[in-house]
Amino acid sequence: MKDVSYAKRGYHYVKNYGMAGLYLKVQERLYRNNLEKDYQEWMYAMRPAESEKALQREHKFAYTPLISVVVPLYQTPELYLREMIESVLHQTYANLELCLADGSTEDETVRTIVQSYLQQDSRIHYQKLTENLGISENTNAAIAMAKGDYLALLDHDDLLEEHALFEVVKYLQEYPDTDFLYTDEDKVTFDSAHYFQPHFKPDFNRDLLRSNNYICHLLVVKRTFLETVGPYQKAFDGAQDYDFILRCSEQAAQIGHISKVLYHWRCYHLSTAGDPQSKTYAYEAGKRAVEAHLKRMGVEASVEMMTNPGFYRVNYTLLSAPKICIILLDVPYLSVLRRFFKAIIRNRTYANIEVLLLLDAPVKNKLILNFVKEHRQIPIKVVYCTSACNKFVTFSRLADKLDSEYLVFLESHIEKFSKGWLERFLGNAQREDAGAVGGRIYDYRHKLRYGAKILGLDGLAGDAFAGLKLGYTGYFHKVILQQNFHAVSAKAMMIKRERFLEAGGFSEDVEDRMKDVDLCLKLEKLGYFNIYEPGVVLIEQKYQMHKKKAIRPAAIFEKKWRDLLQIPDRYYNSNLSLEDTACRVKDCH
Repeated sequence: MKDVSYAKRGYHYVKNYGMAGLYLKVQERLYRNNLEKDYQEWMYAMRPAESEKALQREHKFAYTPLISVVVPLYQTPELYLREMIESVLHQTYANLELCLADGSTEDETVRTIVQSYLQQDSRIHYQKLTENLGISENTNAAIAMAKGDYLALLDHDDLLEEHALFEVVKYLQEYPDTDFLYTDEDKVTFDSAHYFQPHFKPDFNRDLLRSNNYICHLLVVKRTFLETVGPYQKAFDGAQDYDFILRCSEQAAQIGHISKVLYHWRCYHLSTAGDPQSKTYAYEAGKRAVEAHLKRMGVEASVEMMTNPGFYRVNYTLLSAPKICIILLDVPYLSVLRRFFKAIIRNRTYANIEVLLLLDAPVKNKLILNFVKEHRQIPIKVVYCTSACNKFVTFSRLADKLDSEYLVFLESHIEKFSKGWLERFLGNAQREDAGAVGGRIYDYRHKLRYGAKILGLDGLAGDAFAGLKLGYTGYFHKVILQQNFHAVSAKAMMIKRERFLEAGGFSEDVEDRMKDVDLCLKLEKLGYFNIYEPGVVLIEQKYQMHKKKAIRPAAIFEKKWRDLLQIPDRYYNSNLSLEDTACRVKDCH
């Protein structure tokens, strides 16, 4: 059955994306499998020992909320049903109830199995529905049975770790005002023998949630908050949880994340986890859920489905066509500049631009003047840096004199631009709460060099996904998903000029290699979100690359942002290693 499932999935993929697409997908999956080959041993090592579980059962919390685990049932296979029920009843936190709404109207098997448990444990509540109402209404029926302070949503064939609810209540001791929270998860084979594909998630990431329902399981919601948000919506069946989580995210004052794998998603040939093509209608519903969310938020945008099922990209509508200034801070040779402008002109779809060149002392003044005359289709301004200040500082001091509304910082070695790259940049940068918007840059060998930044990587902050080949989508496809990060690289960055000035521009005292990260963190401190926009794809010219230098110290930056650097990057995950960019599981020893 497993081989048939893989063959079916492969057929559908080739049909839609060709053999080349399938080859890339298989190669990347093999690469991820190799990185995760020791995951099950890691997971076992991270589980609490039996002695610790015994202590958890005896532990007395100051706050002991009743947790209602709500499960819609529908023709659940006996083995999966029993394992699901027992994973709840064996929780080390005992103040719970299990609410089961059974839509298996023509089959008494589920009722018979549940009744055998009802006789053993009074915490189980069961209702046989008069008809199968669909996943949303069946879930609402289970929710209506619940009396708990918090509701934990569980699928009928999935499993909880034995200490899952203990960790939830432990979290609530410190953050009692949490409206909803979620945990990390993985997949488990149909026979419960093998755990794989761990999903280590970031803390709440608004733009990533618009790209994919990364929150998914385990979801725990405060009862009073759920009543405010409203029930599951039948119109989004198949993506009803995505719609619900999006609505929750719009209204929540506090969203929690427990970075521990506490939920196991059953993977077999009929499940979405086992065969994404088995629920194609669900992905259409997901698209409609994102569209409805954007409409409620008053955001003008369109949504399109991506190659990978269940993933979306949001195309933000341009609100106007403001003037954009493209700033080049590093022009080594005139030949590099010629290739750059040739690429800009060839890919130009946005008219209202100018280019600002910051050059060293005017050794080649005449050549530059001739170059400007040759490229009159784009206004070019030249500023010579003759003072002791570097180009970052020089630009910061003249930024308020520019008449361009938006600034784009680019490295000058670029020779290929993706179609509509400026429009993609601008659509994000025009958003009310946008800080810096970053794209992704590949070298001439088509290996990723610059893009989003992860705090703690390479000591202070390193480039996410660096070294990954073009066409590879990375850990849970994050290379190609719009999302929030603490910082993005100034090698390809757009920012509204007034926000650049509001943040004080590039800090003079901070080391050059950290000036872009520092700027982004200042924007974040002002309440703006920095956005990784992978729709902007830039490829460098072939040139002589210097050998990678030893990481230079950045003591001023480190001292300035010490408090932030001492905690895990909330847009990454504390279970993932900071030794490289492969998103491998961190050694637990």
